[in-house]
Amino acid sequence: MKPLERRRNLLNELYFNNIVYVSKLANEFNVSEETIRRDLEKLEKEGIVERNYGGAKLLKSEDLPYSVRHTRNKDSKINIAKIINQFIDDDTSLFADSSSTVNETLKRFAISDKKIHIITNAVNALYEVNQSSLEVSSTGGKLLKYSSALVGPQTIESINKFNPDYAILSCKALNKQGSITDSNEDESHIKSLMIEKANKVILAVDSSKIDKTSFITFGHLTDIDYIVSDIEFDNEWKDLFEKYSIEILN
Repeated sequence: MKPLERRRNLLNELYFNNIVYVSKLANEFNVSEETIRRDLEKLEKEGIVERNYGGAKLLKSEDLPYSVRHTRNKDSKINIAKIINQFIDDDTSLFADSSSTVNETLKRFAISDKKIHIITNAVNALYEVNQSSLEVSSTGGKLLKYSSALVGPQTIESINKFNPDYAILSCKALNKQGSITDSNEDESHIKSLMIEKANKVILAVDSSKIDKTSFITFGHLTDIDYIVSDIEFDNEWKDLFEKYSIEILN
């Protein structure tokens, strides 16, 4: 098994079980325990795991760097991106936050060769779409390295200049009280501003974030016009969305 494939499989084990054991992984991957220890040591340095005697445990998802978060629930994010891509027409302007789900959506726009003006605080997006037909404006600002997001006064000033058709956002958690929450105060403030300045708001949320609550509330379902997910919402959620006049995109 090649190192990259082993790393991918090791991360999958962590995501599903939250904890892994050196001896079991060595057996499963047919490598030495020392090799697994080195793999876990690298993941610890990247801030993904905390090692303990005999293995390692996954850190909380909100503590994971973007380089890891964008690989989680990858298929779900791609499905969400496809739905949003079908909904957004040419000659549209929009805010795009720094979430991995929205970044996947921008990649889908780029593949589709759409003509859209995007204003984003996501550093990764600038790289992903720079060869496409998309017109991209960076907000500028202070870089949060773990999330590859731009934040701070310069970012706020830039966002306040625009009045786009849509804001496409994601979050760490959405609960049935209608609260939309995230884990970082600076990023949450940027999301709030995008909601305030956009004409319509699309919330992209995969199943791992449903019916949960994170640290900081940056919005409410009353702020949302459209919601898109990788699951079929049950009747309780549908009633809630109907209460707030939210359309489910599918």
